[in-house]
Amino acid sequence: MARHTNSTQAAVSVHRIPVFLISRNGVRTAGGVERVVQLVQEALSRDGIGVTLVDEASITPPWLAFGRFGQFVFPVWVSLWLWCKRLAGRRFITISNSSYTPLYPAEVIIVHGSAAGYIKALAGTGKRFLGMRMMACLEAMSMRAAKRVACVSETVRDFAVDLYQIAPGKCEVVHNGIDTSIFRQTPKFSGNRVRLGFAGRLEFGKGLPYLIEIARWVELQKDFSLVIATINDAPPELANLANVTIMKQVSPENMGQFYDKIDVFLLPSLFEGFELVTLEAIASGVCVLGTQVGACKLFLEQGNPWVRELPRHPADFPRAAPALIGELRKNYNPQAMNTFMSVHFSTERFTTQIRRMALEVQP
Repeated sequence: MARHTNSTQAAVSVHRIPVFLISRNGVRTAGGVERVVQLVQEALSRDGIGVTLVDEASITPPWLAFGRFGQFVFPVWVSLWLWCKRLAGRRFITISNSSYTPLYPAEVIIVHGSAAGYIKALAGTGKRFLGMRMMACLEAMSMRAAKRVACVSETVRDFAVDLYQIAPGKCEVVHNGIDTSIFRQTPKFSGNRVRLGFAGRLEFGKGLPYLIEIARWVELQKDFSLVIATINDAPPELANLANVTIMKQVSPENMGQFYDKIDVFLLPSLFEGFELVTLEAIASGVCVLGTQVGACKLFLEQGNPWVRELPRHPADFPRAAPALIGELRKNYNPQAMNTFMSVHFSTERFTTQIRRMALEVQP
């Protein structure tokens, strides 16, 4: 009984301790990290916890705003900012992200990916990855300084332990979650065309060369179309292609409109932490063809009926696509897909785990 009372008192006390949620870009972009930060902020606020979003715009003076170099300046600056608060006698909980607190012991750091893992995945490109290597150093320092490390996937945890030498005992896998209520299950596979889709930055690591080859093939097909949702400009290779539609600057709140337009989501990425787009697609009743990365890898290993593996080479896609899509069409069950996500990958489950980790080491 005493143990239960102490646990209850601790749970109550955490509501009285403000939380600093550290994110360089805040929630201003449509990137995966910022979307997770927004979900955590909203969920903690709903629970009555005072949350302050600490981003570059709110604490960094103009003379330290160095554009792209800000990604290396902000982690040092925010670490000093937090130490000033602590030394002034403030009591608070810090939930940080990836590389943002290399010089401050955050209660919990959410690790969304691995710069070292990304470099390893793209090693064959011949690129030097100087900026990414600097990011990897900041990630390693942030994880070593943190009291607890929440890794969004088993792969991210393994990279933390194997590549960064983070103590396994302070790492915990906390799969990303989504708010499934904002996604509709509009009918799929109902027309004469199979509608393929891709969402994300149009860059090499996201599988851009693979996507370009698929788009060129789709242009010549009468039974396929391709919809691309992106936050950056499309390369010339994707411009003015028949049967290919590009949706620009789609906000997270409007991603449901993208999933309404497709039947099968393509994930040709070379590296992912635990991508939200795969979770969102399944919650929307959209089946997935992807590579062995992130959430897609987990579902492939589990034999999930709504996820199948993309052919390794884009030249093999036309031959393999009919059988793969036929199998997904047979397994398609929109209500079951949304329920699966609601039960196993909800925002509530994710934020509850993060809050528990913070509570265990609260100041």
